[in-house]
Amino acid sequence: MRKTHLLFIAILSTLLLANSASMAQGVCDGVSPTNNLTIDSVVVATGLSQPLLVTAPPGDTDRIFIVQQHGVIQVKQRGTAANAHTTFLDIQTLINTSGNERGLLGMAFDPDYDINGYFYVNYTRSGSGATVVARFSVTVDPDVADPASVVSLLTFTQPQSNHNGGHLEFGTDGFLYIGTGDGGGANDAGTGHASCGNGLATDTMLGKILRIDPTPLPGDEGGDCGGGAALYGIPATNPLVDGAGGDCDEIFAWGLRNPWRFDFDGNGDLYIADVGQNCWEEVDYATPADADGNYGWRSKEGLECFNTSNPFDCNPVSVVGCFGAPACTDPSLIDPVLVLNHSGPCSITGGGVYRGCRMPQLDGYYFYGDYCAGIVRSFEMDNGILKNPIDWTAQVDPGGTLPFDLTSFGWDGQGEMYIMDRDGSVLKIVPPFTALEVAGNGVLGADQLILGAAGNWSWEDLEYNTMVPTEYYRVYRGTPDNDFSCIHSTLANNWATGDVTNPNPGELLAYLVTAVSGSDESKSGDPDRSLINPCAAP
Repeated sequence: MRKTHLLFIAILSTLLLANSASMAQGVCDGVSPTNNLTIDSVVVATGLSQPLLVTAPPGDTDRIFIVQQHGVIQVKQRGTAANAHTTFLDIQTLINTSGNERGLLGMAFDPDYDINGYFYVNYTRSGSGATVVARFSVTVDPDVADPASVVSLLTFTQPQSNHNGGHLEFGTDGFLYIGTGDGGGANDAGTGHASCGNGLATDTMLGKILRIDPTPLPGDEGGDCGGGAALYGIPATNPLVDGAGGDCDEIFAWGLRNPWRFDFDGNGDLYIADVGQNCWEEVDYATPADADGNYGWRSKEGLECFNTSNPFDCNPVSVVGCFGAPACTDPSLIDPVLVLNHSGPCSITGGGVYRGCRMPQLDGYYFYGDYCAGIVRSFEMDNGILKNPIDWTAQVDPGGTLPFDLTSFGWDGQGEMYIMDRDGSVLKIVPPFTALEVAGNGVLGADQLILGAAGNWSWEDLEYNTMVPTEYYRVYRGTPDNDFSCIHSTLANNWATGDVTNPNPGELLAYLVTAVSGSDESKSGDPDRSLINPCAAP
């Protein structure tokens, strides 16, 4: 019995020459792009506990790292079974997970991770629930971190258990950005909240995006509001730098309620998905020149003035502002480019801008979702104008299982996108035909592309559950309209030496990899391909 899934075909030299720039990008080597505007989702990781993030070290295309809210980070190799992940870091003893929003909330690899082995996490501390941004180091085993290597860089208290933010991301400037919520409760008011709300107050790090240098040089200005012996530096260009006391020098952007996820595009543009109060969810957007400013909460919720006397008044006619805070009509406030009312959505989940290898037709689209509604949507920004909104929900979640489960998005080393399902799984966004992915690094000769001994091949069953277990793989070679003959079988998910046969100038050689289990051979092709001379098991 045979099941059709995916065909990978080597590229003609003329096509390679036309696409040599993209082939030169290391993380996209061997990736066969698609050109349709249809997407699908496949489950690539299961058996998790409240996954919140997928990420990968810079340039690492062989692994993904999965952050779980209870305090464990798992590492998963490409091509392994969905439940075949191992523990990279376990810091459960350091973490307070009481309530829905506390726990291990964010992770970011240092841009120089391959040199220094540093990565950073954001968690709520055991006992007090204070926010901690800490650095850890990897061991000599690249799949295991050292929990004893912890260095707490920055700490601040949280008045309530919710609105902790938690996202960490390195910007294009090399600095570490930290998302923080307004301290929780409701309406940014009450115990532990400034008179006009923490979001607007510049002497607290709550309701902000902070920017720090986690590896400062001697003589750099040290931390201001981060508590204790701050082990980080303050970028001199932070907008509120005034030395010790007064404004918190760490602040980059303020007027935020709970920026659960934000994203810097490669050009430095900033997208912030800020969770709303009772009426409006919002996505903020700013270019690098305008990103460091006031985004309005709690003078505003979405595009509307916020009525502190009646927070459920979603379109107030007249609002008396808070003395000392900007009026909701103040033109200096940065307005969102997208708002969603609470007719279904209730907690926006920011994603990021797609810059992956597999689906270039989506390049530049910002993806986002909503925890309650389970939606997956995208749009483009063109000179500050939102364009081409697309709703992908029916394609990504045809069974309607994501409402009250979609917690976050993530990205691997090739810029491909993932969705976190709170029930314990991770979905990968793929073209609809992809189940078995094959990559081969080619060598450009005088007039041909050689996928041979000088190249390295790898493949993975993206669904894996299409045929479990996979006993071994077969590699077939042929031409697109003729038979395919088996030339190699292997237990591994790669062929390091490759095929020593080189195509003639202008000739096209096609390869097809199958996964074999008992009498089943999972392959692909539309139309169906004829496989002859199957190889014996290795």
